[in-house]
Amino acid sequence: MAVSDVDVTAPGKAIVGINQNYGDTATLSGIRVHGDSSKKIKPCVRCEGNNTGKEPTEVGSGPDGTYCRYPASDITYD
Repeated sequence: MAVSDVDVTAPGKAIVGINQNYGDTATLSGIRVHGDSSKKIKPCVRCEGNNTGKEPTEVGSGPDGTYCRYPASDITYD
């Protein structure tokens, strides 16, 4: 998935969530987060997906170069 040139307004928990055990990836660029100067909204959350229908378990967040692909400089907060 690719997300580019987007404005996000708080409140919220995450911009994208991916299941890394299923090989999902997200590439982010030009993301502007408004109303969240404390940076509570996570740009990219990595989860352990399942086939049970339950909410997946979060295993990490932030850029990792493999599943969540973006430089921190492409996410701005105000």
